[in-house]
Amino acid sequence: MIKKLVFIAFLCVGTQGIDFSVAPVFPNNSTFGSLNIGGVRSSITHSSGEMQDYKSNRGAAIFGLKRGFALGDSRSFLLNVYIDGAAGRENKNGFYAFSVGGQVGYRFFSGRVIGLLGGGFEMSNLAMPQTTEQYNIYGGLVKAEIFIDIARGYGVSVGYTQGFDHKSKKLLGERFDTSSIMLTLSYYDFSI
Repeated sequence: MIKKLVFIAFLCVGTQGIDFSVAPVFPNNSTFGSLNIGGVRSSITHSSGEMQDYKSNRGAAIFGLKRGFALGDSRSFLLNVYIDGAAGRENKNGFYAFSVGGQVGYRFFSGRVIGLLGGGFEMSNLAMPQTTEQYNIYGGLVKAEIFIDIARGYGVSVGYTQGFDHKSKKLLGERFDTSSIMLTLSYYDFSI
């Protein structure tokens, strides 16, 4: 079944062709949207308090949306808001993360590469040995991301987030730092 689907996909590509140009930006439109689906590897470490040796490395699937404005005469300056969610099954109580925030960016090389930098708010959970207990942490983060446009807005994004001084309501006085690296398949649409 999979071989047939791959064959049909290659047949369609062969007859239709692939347009490797960048995503078109229309002069009468100043907004854009983006969709990201991929994977994330996250590390949570203890930064202050009594839980001295806590460290957790977990992976998950990630899904993200962006909506923003393309500014300037060439529509190269970008300003957007984003929402990301991640979920995974590693560890006994799994892994989840949710973040919202804003970014500024620029379309380099006529849009072939898009660089974004921003910040926001993140909520995540701690990996604990007891499956009956759930400990959530929350705090601010910074986010850097690079998108490479392969074919008309479809491409690959690589991103890094760093969260500082996350805290928990259940673990008073404890602070945690988070870091995550993401690799996603992405689509940018400058016609919406």
